[in-house]
Amino acid sequence: MKKNNEMFQTINPVDNNVLNTYYYLSNKNINVKLSEAKNAYQKWKNYSFESKVQCLMKFCSCIQKAKDIIAYSITQEMGKPITQSYAEVNKSINLCKYYCELRESIFLERIDTEYHTSYVKFESIGSILGIMPWNYPIWQTIRSTIPNLLLGNVILIKPAINTTGCSIILEKIFLESDFPKGIFQVLLIDLNQIESVIAHPTIQGITFTGSTLSGSVIGSLSGKYIKKSVLELGGNDAFVVLKDVENIEKIAKIATESRLNNTGQTCISAKRFIVDKTIMNDFIDAVIQEMKTYRRGNLYNESTKIGYISRYDLSEKLYQQYKNIILNGGEICLEITKNGNFFSPSLLKIENDNCVVKKEEIFGPIGIISSFSKEEIIHDIVNNTPYGLGTSIWTKDLEKAEQISRKIDTGMIFINEVVKSDPRFPFGGVKQSGYGRELSPLSIKEFSNWKTVMIKEL
Repeated sequence: MKKNNEMFQTINPVDNNVLNTYYYLSNKNINVKLSEAKNAYQKWKNYSFESKVQCLMKFCSCIQKAKDIIAYSITQEMGKPITQSYAEVNKSINLCKYYCELRESIFLERIDTEYHTSYVKFESIGSILGIMPWNYPIWQTIRSTIPNLLLGNVILIKPAINTTGCSIILEKIFLESDFPKGIFQVLLIDLNQIESVIAHPTIQGITFTGSTLSGSVIGSLSGKYIKKSVLELGGNDAFVVLKDVENIEKIAKIATESRLNNTGQTCISAKRFIVDKTIMNDFIDAVIQEMKTYRRGNLYNESTKIGYISRYDLSEKLYQQYKNIILNGGEICLEITKNGNFFSPSLLKIENDNCVVKKEEIFGPIGIISSFSKEEIIHDIVNNTPYGLGTSIWTKDLEKAEQISRKIDTGMIFINEVVKSDPRFPFGGVKQSGYGRELSPLSIKEFSNWKTVMIKEL
């Protein structure tokens, strides 16, 4: 059993100073929170759709007012430049606004049959456990929470340890809104407490965003206790450039921005640049010039474009991956500079069968580039990884791009656009990138009871 003196600390990745100290919940207090969630669900599921939207609108207003506090907390806890922290908060607000505009009809699908009436009703199922990552501590939580609340479920969030403060702030904002108490709760639990929470009868679903290794554990536990799960896991997204692009510098700038956004700590960033051999050298030169503009600076200065690796252990892992890629034949185009948790952007050229790049997700500001000489093999190169999240293809020939996309095994394809999350479209992957979807009206149905109703006249 957890004792009250078992604690953990959040650490500022810039200077490694302690930000705050928190205490893990005892098993008794966990059960109290689960009981509160159960009681809150009994009330919340009976709210009208219009009442739920009204609560969501109030929440949207409250988070708007707290924007400065939230952005500052994100930057403090995970080392993100303040401009990107504000962008994360604004994106979360826009998601709330999008779901406020949906109609109740999304929860009902009528089916034409020989019966008097027949339809499928998508109904809430109860309490959902959300196990959240640290790289987008507000956005990831909001995108999982809001669709479920609109359906009628309630949420318990286990935050990443190093971004606990962000989740605490979010919990306070929910309490300040018109949502009933217990509808959104933060669970400060240790890894060895997760199974007992998943096993608890109050929990009816688990949504997890994180590494593939951790996701396999959560998926296994979900199956063990017959609980529905959604897993948003790692990615090794390709950024494919065909030779017909006219402005190589522009495309290289977009590729670099995608790779270095959030200091490269993004599942859908452009991790592999796959470029036609005839324009390879020009593309490398353009990427290097762009990468050199990403310099270390004050994170609260709006001109700073790159931040820090969020934890010491992750920075050590990243540096080891960098060295392993080189040991396996990677050629240095732009060398990395490491200073504590700060990494300068780097670019490595590889052959397509580099085992490190193929098997592992590189979660940091390291660009990987390789070439192709025949367009017929693009899909083989893109698919040569256990991951299958997203792919970006750049060409003037849209028909050719669509033909290539049909052979690529990913959950998302973006043509002449970077892979990104959008509230209007389902987000998720295949293979070891996970299963299930978030965002869009479709995601609301992930944790719902698909209740079939058929009515026949006597």
